[in-house]
Amino acid sequence: MAKKLQMCGNEEEMREVAGRICRNYLHGAWKSVDPSQLVFRRISGGLSNFLYYVALPDDASKLGGYTRRESSPDAEPDGEPETLASRLAKKNLARSNSFSIEEPKKVLLRIYGQVHGERAMDAIVTESVIFTLLSERRLGPKLHGVFSGGRIEEYIPARPLLSKELSDPAISMKIAEKMAAIHSMDVPLSKEPNWLWKTMAKWLKTVREERLSSTNHGKNEQEQQVIKKLKSVDYEKEIEWLKKFIATIDSPVVFCHNDMQKGNILLLEDVVQSTGDEDVSVYVQTYDTDSPKSNKENNHTKTSFETMTQYEDQNTSDSIISHMSDSGEPKLVLIDFEYCAYNYRGFDIANHFQEWMYDYNNPEYPFYDEVLENYPTLEQKEIFIKEYLKHYQSNLSDAKDTTPSIDDVNQLLSEVDALALATHLFWSLWSMVNASKSNIPFGYWEYSLSRLETYLRLKQEVIKKEKFNFPQKRKIYEVDI
Repeated sequence: MAKKLQMCGNEEEMREVAGRICRNYLHGAWKSVDPSQLVFRRISGGLSNFLYYVALPDDASKLGGYTRRESSPDAEPDGEPETLASRLAKKNLARSNSFSIEEPKKVLLRIYGQVHGERAMDAIVTESVIFTLLSERRLGPKLHGVFSGGRIEEYIPARPLLSKELSDPAISMKIAEKMAAIHSMDVPLSKEPNWLWKTMAKWLKTVREERLSSTNHGKNEQEQQVIKKLKSVDYEKEIEWLKKFIATIDSPVVFCHNDMQKGNILLLEDVVQSTGDEDVSVYVQTYDTDSPKSNKENNHTKTSFETMTQYEDQNTSDSIISHMSDSGEPKLVLIDFEYCAYNYRGFDIANHFQEWMYDYNNPEYPFYDEVLENYPTLEQKEIFIKEYLKHYQSNLSDAKDTTPSIDDVNQLLSEVDALALATHLFWSLWSMVNASKSNIPFGYWEYSLSRLETYLRLKQEVIKKEKFNFPQKRKIYEVDI
């Protein structure tokens, strides 16, 4: 399917394909509109996916009179026999559509492009399952249809958070609420915290065999010096040490996002009438497992951002009308579920806090800034953790009072401090895997070294603390609450 769709070289052919797919999976006017009358364009930013904006015409007179081609109503969009997964998806979508007031006016059509690398198709299937579950729970973009070569998602204008907005108390508390909702989910995946170690082991194999091999040299003297420093570290030993250290930390294993940085947290914008001519730019999920992606390296390449998210969060006062809810809270949407897996809750929160320090909007090399003073203060971490624990406990129990205790707050603070080491080593390996592989302009080697050096510094602090019995970092006391 994906291969056939990629071969449709011109816009009119793809418009016809998009019209056929939308006709099969959507309802209402989509069943009768002529593909030539659709608002259709390819969205920029795709690397391993092809994204298309598809919308119904504003002129209602153009919605009728289209005669469908002869085909089985249960056929896949490319004419292939329908799969069991597609039939089940259609039945579920039909049930949900029967309660809909009206059909969506615009959608995003995602066609999987380059699907290669070890277990790449498994990654697509897993991500699609996660996407569907989050969609059903109104924690992510709404899903309209899924087929063998892609899916149809809802669309609404939104933008990623700015670095300075992460420290805004109202936004930080809303992020904590969203994270607690994800951590409360029961997802049909392995509940063991193996994802972290398996992923690092896979990336380490690529690093040893390719990125840091004796045949790999930097493009210039500066890059060669960075690579030389990276080669001086025994990553296998570091991972083993980290495993033993994390084993001493009592951090519950929950379903985690694992990449909750500002590029993956969208602020819904006020809905405006589409002219059909605006520049649409999005961050794109990819499935090249040899060169794993995150929105870190994408941020500096974007001048605008619109994503396909239209939903109402059933667990909050969020709605789709404005970027502020009726209660004055910011409305956020989480995206990019490629790294979702069961993991230590301390990792997810620590990773989010670490991302406060990194700004990926630098237009000049290495295309990011590391601002250490932006790391959250104890007070800022306390605000986030208290809000997180309040909603997490509320999601799992019927108790009226879910105010976290001081001991609960301090316990999670200690988990975050410990799991911070894992986040730095994880993203250091990620960055090396992408170095020399990704076509996105980003200082992967420099970023890898930066995260590695922070990991090593934090490791030394742990060792000194254990050796000399240094007191724990300041805790939250009753007077702080």
